[in-house]
Formats: sequence, structure tokens, C-alpha cells
Amino acid sequence: MTRRTAFLAFSFVVVIGLLGLQSWDLARGRIEGSALRAIEERTGFAVKSLERAEIALLPLPRISLSKVAFAQHDGAVAGEALRVRVYPRLLPLLIGRLSFNRIDLVAPQLDVAVPAGSDGVTDWLTPPLAELEKLRSQSRIVIRSGVLFLRAAGTVQSIVRDVNLVIDEREQQQPFDLSGSFTWRGVPSNVSLLWPVADGGGKAALSATSPLLKLRFEGTRTGPGEPIVNGTLALSTPSVPQLLDWFGEKSRISTALGALTLNADLQLKPREASFNNAVASLDGDRLDGVMKLTDVDGRFALSGTLAGASLDLGRLIRRLPLPAIDVADRSPLDLDGWTGRDIDLRVSVDSAKLNGARLVDVATYVLVKKGRFETGLLRASAYGGAVKARFLAVGAPAGVDVKIQAGLDKVDFGQAAADVPQLARLTGTGTFQLALDGAGRTFDELLGSMTGRSSINLRQGEIGGIALAELVRRAERNPSQLLRDWQQGKTSFDTLTANAGIANGLLVLTDAQMNGTNYQLNLTGNASLRTRQLDMRASLASLSGSLRLPLVLKGPVDAPFFDVESEAFLSPTGTTGNTMVPALLGR
Repeated sequence: MTRRTAFLAFSFVVVIGLLGLQSWDLARGRIEGSALRAIEERTGFAVKSLERAEIALLPLPRISLSKVAFAQHDGAVAGEALRVRVYPRLLPLLIGRLSFNRIDLVAPQLDVAVPAGSDGVTDWLTPPLAELEKLRSQSRIVIRSGVLFLRAAGTVQSIVRDVNLVIDEREQQQPFDLSGSFTWRGVPSNVSLLWPVADGGGKAALSATSPLLKLRFEGTRTGPGEPIVNGTLALSTPSVPQLLDWFGEKSRISTALGALTLNADLQLKPREASFNNAVASLDGDRLDGVMKLTDVDGRFALSGTLAGASLDLGRLIRRLPLPAIDVADRSPLDLDGWTGRDIDLRVSVDSAKLNGARLVDVATYVLVKKGRFETGLLRASAYGGAVKARFLAVGAPAGVDVKIQAGLDKVDFGQAAADVPQLARLTGTGTFQLALDGAGRTFDELLGSMTGRSSINLRQGEIGGIALAELVRRAERNPSQLLRDWQQGKTSFDTLTANAGIANGLLVLTDAQMNGTNYQLNLTGNASLRTRQLDMRASLASLSGSLRLPLVLKGPVDAPFFDVESEAFLSPTGTTGNTMVPALLGR
């Protein structure tokens, strides 16, 4: 036997001997009572009942309590554990004094009382942490395979499963040091937290990792008084809507966002978080600026100003759950679903995409208040001109009051057609204006109430799909050639002007005219916003005055028919042709 082995054996015999000198006839009750007092003093939990207590000395001294019910003094946390193990310190035990350094809660079920109506992790954690802060000292607490029930007025708000946490031992005024894992709302997560107590300051750190979130914060907390936390934040998520949904936040506007990474200097105050020097990446589009998140009377508000090089606005809009504009849908318009949180965001970028259109020097905004939603383009340049737009929806006794404004000034439609397929058959440079105002409880009511005006003015352009100038030439030379394919080709124009008034969902042309080198086209009639049907007539005349040809434009907006009316006068001598030439507009 080596000297080292002999020494260890001798030490073991001495320890057993010292333990044997204690009065163990009285020790069981004494140790059990000491264990219960230690649990209360070192965890803040008072034991209400237990089934039995067991004491083991080897391999290390421990006290095991079975089926233990416990609660904090203020009732913030209560529960029961299948087993509670208390580990005494060895050296004090040798001289007959009990001192504990670790307490294990095995398979506990914990009930945490949270404020009624609370829906955030901060509200849920505040009561139990506040109780722990009152302790003069705290043992190392190990929670294994626990379940956490968050209750408000007896109703379960949320359940945290598979809780495996370690709260390190600390003395008064020392920070909490917590680490472990849990499963919340079906998502497994790992977390570590270093947090100073309320009356003191010091280093603060938080790390959280899950399939939906990677978060790291490092900083400091100042105290006493209202605590202020300053530090650096790094956050990333593959899906902002899924992340918010995980936290119980339902937001239709957030569906516009996809993957997000955020780095910022974070300052936390009571009910306020400021993100300074923020660098956000939305699906690869970088935005820099400042943001602030506040809680006013339980209503969250997000504000900020961001700037970047590029942004795909069209992608953001396509992700929104916008309802289809369908008069057959009689379901009520739901404005509350879009205005649940206050938002005031201003975004400026050097360039942006909007459903294929390329914009430069863009300033856009989103402004949301309870019962009010507003967004638009404050400014943008596009294809040699300027673009502005505004959409406003406000709750009203009649349902939802909607205002739409849009304007293009000196825009080259030919250049825009290369990026926007809907403009592929139209060229020219000019302006477009639209103003609409209506109110209703459904889309049918809303479209039927629309009033406003619209106008378009273009110069030196073409319309594809019809050849009106060729039609005039053929009709003047040989009326029998009228049936040939004039619905193909292009029509060049010098000016195109159309003005319309809108009342009760009906658009009525007040002045619509197109002029070319050898023709003039005048258009009159109306279009229904509800049914999206056209009912218009046109007069095509040669500039020489030898021809006046009436036409009709009818049918659905998506596929209207452009026809030559029967009884069309083809010559000044009165020759007529009784032909009807159906043609899809824009074929």
C-alpha cells in the first residue's frame, strides 16, 4: 500500500469516526428540521408538506425528501417536487453543525403567479426573481425535468416543459447566475443569464439559443433606483413572424418581414428599450438607424428612423395577408387586426424595388395607431419623374374610412414598361393622378361608396395591341379592308388625355382624347369599381374630316372587347358597313 493510499484510508476512517461521535439517535429529526429551515432560508421556499425524509452519508452526505410541497411566502411561486435533495457541507457536518451548499429539485411542478393580462416573459419572471432577491444568501439550486405553469387568476397562461436549470450559489448583493435548457411552446431552448440584483449594479449578460432565435447581450446595469441597463445586442432569427408568434405576439404587419439580423447598442429602462447605432438586415437588405420600443399602459409602440442602400418594398407587400378585393366577400373589414400595436417607422433608401418597378431616392413610412393605419411614399424618383402615394384607413361608424392618393409626374412609361409587365403596351412621358375616398363595413360597401377623381396625361407615346391609325387609312382607302387585323400592331399618339370623376363607386369619363398624325379618338362612358365592368363608346375620326367611325368598349376590365359599331359611316358619301369587329383590347 502506498503512502497516498494509506493517507486517504486513514482520513476516511477519521471522518467516519467523527460522524459516529454525533448523537444520531436525535440526528434524524434534527437534520430533517435543519434541512427544511435551510430550504426556506436558502431558496425562499417554505416546505408545506412531505411524505418522508431519508439521510445518506455515502458517497457524500445528503438528505432526500420525497413528494415535497412548497411555496414562496408571498405566493408568487408554489409547487411540489417528486424529490428534493439537500447536500450538506462536509466539514461543518464533522463538528455537528449543518450547512447546505446545494439543493436539487427533481421533477418539480411549479406554479408561478403572474399579473392578469400579462403576456410577456418579463412580466412572468419578475415576481419569482423579486422574491429571490430578498434572500441574504442563496444555495445552488438545481432543477431537473421540471414543469413550469404560469397562472393568472387561476388560469394557465403558458406552460414551460423540460426545465433543466442551475442557479449558482450566491451571497447577498451578488448577481444571479443561471443557465440551462427548457422547452416552451414546442421549441427547445438553451439560456444563460447573469443579472445583478435590484439594489446594485454590475455586469449583465444574456444568451439564448433556439431554432427561432439566437440572442446575445453583454452590458452593465446601474442602480439603485430605477435600473438602467446598457450594452450591446446581437439578435438573429430566420423568421420574424414565427419568432413573434412564439412569444405570443400576433401581428399582421410583421408578416411582411422574413429573416432578420440586428446588432445595436441597447439601453433598457422601465418599459422602454432604445436601439441606438442599430444595424438591421432584412433578407439581406441592410438598414442603419435608431429604434425605440415602449410600453404605454400595456400597449407596445415601435418607432424609429432607418436608412439604407436598397430595399425590396414589393417583397414586403407581397408577404402581407392582404384580403382580395372581391365584392362577393361579405365578411367585415378587420381594421383592428392591423392596428394592434403602435408603429411610427420612417425608412429612406437610395433605391427600392416595387413589384418590378425601380425607384431611387425613396422615403417611405408606416404610421399605426389604434384604429388608424397609414403608409405611403413621401418621395421617390422613377424613370425620369417623381412618384408619391398615400394609403389611409381609419375606423369610423360606417365601418372603415379609406383614402387613397397616388401620383406620377413626368414619368417615362416606356422605360417603366421594361420592368413592369402591366405597362408593356403603353409608352410616353406624362403624369397620372388618383384620389379616392370611401367608407364601408365590407369591400362591397367600400367600393360602392368610393368618390374622387383620376387623370392621365401623356405625350409622344404608343399603345400596343391596336392600330387605330392603320384602321383610319384602310377605312378611307377601301372600306372592304376594315375586317383585316387592325387589332394588332401599335398606335402612335402625340397626346393622350383622360379625366374622370368618381361617385358612388362609378367612374365617369369627363374628357378623354387621344390625338395622332392622322386621327383623333374621343372616349366617353363609365366603369363600375364594384363589378369592374366597362361601358364606354369611342369616336375615331380622321383629321381630314372624311371619316368618323364609332366604336364600343365593353366588358370586364381584365379582358374588355373593343368593337367597331354597326351602322358605322365609312365615307362622307354615306356608305355604311354593317360589320361588327370583336377584338380584345390590348390583344
